[in-house]
Amino acid sequence: MPRPPALEAVNLVKVYRGGVVALKGLSTRIPMGSLFCLAGPNGAGKTTFIRISATVIRPSSGRVEVMGYSVTEEPWRVRRLVSLMPQEASPFSSTLRVFEAVYYYMLARGFSMLEAREEARRVLEELDLWQHRSRLVMELSGGLRRRVLLAMALATGAEVVFLDEPTAGLDPEARRATWGYVKRLSREGQTIVFSTHQLTEAENVADSVLLIESGRRVAEGSPRELVAKLPYRYKVVVSTEKLPDWVAESGYRVREYGSIAYVYARSSEEALRIAEEVLLEGGEARVKPVDLEDVFAEVVGGA
Repeated sequence: MPRPPALEAVNLVKVYRGGVVALKGLSTRIPMGSLFCLAGPNGAGKTTFIRISATVIRPSSGRVEVMGYSVTEEPWRVRRLVSLMPQEASPFSSTLRVFEAVYYYMLARGFSMLEAREEARRVLEELDLWQHRSRLVMELSGGLRRRVLLAMALATGAEVVFLDEPTAGLDPEARRATWGYVKRLSREGQTIVFSTHQLTEAENVADSVLLIESGRRVAEGSPRELVAKLPYRYKVVVSTEKLPDWVAESGYRVREYGSIAYVYARSSEEALRIAEEVLLEGGEARVKPVDLEDVFAEVVGGA
């Protein structure tokens, strides 16, 4: 008998009090062992999806199963299989130290004292937090507190781990350490589901990406697959002040973002030709390959 997917959501809807609709019929299927990303702007519904999947809140309608168990019918079974790093740091006791936060969380999850000590040390070392082990959590910077939350979620060895904006507030070095460790856990068989509004991060880290906009699924697949579906291969980055009139008149796809414009090209030769013309007219131009940000702009109809 084949194993069920790590997570399956079907027609998931969530309406909060006051009529705010956070999810609008969202469906997805996440295989076991995936490093899966929910990507989209703030307010897209990513946190709501994660909180429903981790049994923190209930859906208004639709179905979610984690490893074959319903989050509404068998939430106690689901909770034994998952761990969660929330986006908002839960209040820590003013007397709780870093090591104690992870250690006591492990005890609460049913680990023995020996296992809890060993796993707490291991994960704190992996995330470069061991030197902070005796510090009070509430005295740490926001970024370090989030890394403590991450350590708590990852220390359990749960089958499915939910990480809501795990690298928010982290410096570049901490981001690299975090993703290096998370990727290794995924290779070892854990299913990691994380959210981010940074599409570059999603593209660089995830095996598969679900793009969400206003509670709806707008695209899904591996980053490479999604980018390959674009009709363009390159974009020429120019200043909107120096954007020649002939670019729009020639029928090129152009998107403007404040003072920057992207002119899309189907080949490197076409992109270089556009860039050369802009440079000859006194402007500045850079040629870049298209990426997941361009995919999102395309599927939501941004201009």
